[in-house]
Amino acid sequence: MLRSSRYCAVGRRRTPQEVQEQRAAVRRCSTDAERLLAAAGEQALRPSLPGSLLAVLEGDGVTLSAIEIAEAAIATWHTDALKRLKWALDRLDPPSQWAGSLRTVEFVRSLGFSAEWAGERESKRDPFVEVEGPYSLPELHDYQRTIADNIRTMLSHEHGDGAGRRGIVSMPTGSGKTRVAVQAVIEAMRDDGFTGGVLWVADRDELCEQAVESWRQVWASVGSQAVRLRISRMWAGLEKPRPISRNHVIVATIQTLKARLSNEPGEYAFLAEFGLVVFDEAHRSIAPSFTSVMQEIGLTRFQRGSEPFMLGLTATPYRGRDEVETQRLVRRYGNERLDSGAFASEEPEAVIRQLQDKGVLAEADHETVEGETFSLDVLLNEPLDKEGLKRKLDEWRALPWLPQGVEERIAQSAERTRRIVQAYSGHGAEPDLVLGHHQAVG
Repeated sequence: MLRSSRYCAVGRRRTPQEVQEQRAAVRRCSTDAERLLAAAGEQALRPSLPGSLLAVLEGDGVTLSAIEIAEAAIATWHTDALKRLKWALDRLDPPSQWAGSLRTVEFVRSLGFSAEWAGERESKRDPFVEVEGPYSLPELHDYQRTIADNIRTMLSHEHGDGAGRRGIVSMPTGSGKTRVAVQAVIEAMRDDGFTGGVLWVADRDELCEQAVESWRQVWASVGSQAVRLRISRMWAGLEKPRPISRNHVIVATIQTLKARLSNEPGEYAFLAEFGLVVFDEAHRSIAPSFTSVMQEIGLTRFQRGSEPFMLGLTATPYRGRDEVETQRLVRRYGNERLDSGAFASEEPEAVIRQLQDKGVLAEADHETVEGETFSLDVLLNEPLDKEGLKRKLDEWRALPWLPQGVEERIAQSAERTRRIVQAYSGHGAEPDLVLGHHQAVG
């Protein structure tokens, strides 16, 4: 079988010279939008755009020209537009892989585009990093110092019955809860004799990487002199962390942790020797996936003196608006609020106002944009009787977010998109920014 791009072009009855001529025709266009239109064609561009976007842009009888369709595609996908439309570039002999390779760079340049249109090479993160201190970071605010001291107090207590080994911290987004928790644990390791590793659990890659960076920076600032800390990443297929439990932080996604504990329990038995488990976004930790992981690493419903310490971090002390679930969450963390005494009031709005007055949080004008009313059977895209609809609605109310398929169907609503664009335009946004915002929300 002939596999090279040159022979494939011949097999499709296009000689290398013909491919080069067609690329040159695209390259002669004067703008990226013109080049994209020449490369992919309007017949490929138009159906590729979100239907709700076209419904807004072509409302009131307006029909976009071919070049306007190309401009909308670039506003929506930016330099990913060529990659999105690779299937329509066959006559130009595109590369099979699109990740910043040399051949991809050569291809986009042959069409007159800059190298950014070739994408970026995939880089696999290291499974761990090692850092040495000290370095300089700003001092904690008074409210952060209070919470950090409360965490250190918890970590310094030894109770045979397990009491006092769990606690939860509730701080508004942007007020530094990750920094506070990390610094409190590091100070406990440095000054209070706290030993054992730390297992830090989150539910998204981004949150895990933020935690890794926070541990790196804070250890370099206030960590023990000339003592090395290992920070291991355990997500996205990275290798198994080494089974060491001193001066070791493992940051893991709940999905990876659950899968590995289920499939290779013996390989991760060393986690039972860790001294502290931290659950970021703690309001999600009463979900079944978290509960099973807790049981695997020795955190049971009944607190025991032999279990690791458990710390929850959240921007809100409850999950949704369900009082029963709120009580379950608080009980899971020993009914211990470690942010007590840090703020003048425990009312969330009062806390935010206090942090705004201190200049910690910015003041924002909030405006609610009325969306659209959706029928349950439309969102489900399946016929259900009254009882079935009620059961499904109850299931959704128990979730912290809607199922992805339902969110996608909501995002396809042209009326909803139109209202968002109109509200955004009313604040003086430029047209290209409106298109970019549509992509973000739709």
